[in-house]
Amino acid sequence: MERANADPAVVAAKRTRLSEPHVAPLVALADRIAAAEGLDPGAVPYPDPSFGGVRARALVLLDNPGPRAKAGTGGSGLLSIENDDPTAARAHAAYAYLGIDVAQCLHWNVCPFPTVKDNSTAGERARAVRWTGELLRLLPALEAVVLLGRAAEDGWSRVRPRRPDLLVLVGPHPSNRGVNAAPGNAQLFGATMRALAEHLAEPPRATG
Repeated sequence: MERANADPAVVAAKRTRLSEPHVAPLVALADRIAAAEGLDPGAVPYPDPSFGGVRARALVLLDNPGPRAKAGTGGSGLLSIENDDPTAARAHAAYAYLGIDVAQCLHWNVCPFPTVKDNSTAGERARAVRWTGELLRLLPALEAVVLLGRAAEDGWSRVRPRRPDLLVLVGPHPSNRGVNAAPGNAQLFGATMRALAEHLAEPPRATG
């Protein structure tokens, strides 16, 4: 079944919200990344404004922008579980089944700019470390980081944030290839997302 972002009208409506305070700083970050990489504005996908943006308690990190997240290639130009691809569909199903509130989450990539191949290289992830650092400084309510896939784990390990307060959860990438890479990966992905749901069911930590 087609995801919501397959409808150009839905995407257009979401894009009108990109100046809202909870998402505007992340849009600006995406544009800075694009400029640094010699790309046009919008080449680095923006966060879906239906999510928590800078108010997010949980950061879900994957590898790099998939085809359905890229603008100008038939994609939405948004990082969203509403994109029309298997990765987004599997993540959407987990959110729905576990009752995870998207307003408490933010999806991003350890390599936020488009990569040469389908998967990011170690060099690309190293180049992107500075951007993950900038992202973290924009998330004052952050409590948990979810690393989905080996590339996300590697990219996060390169950042080395001094944040012992963060809950770090690790699971397989929710793509077909990721969940089929080893027996039990589908169950492990489900367990990782369940741990996230359980954390977010608790009251937010006091800030300040």
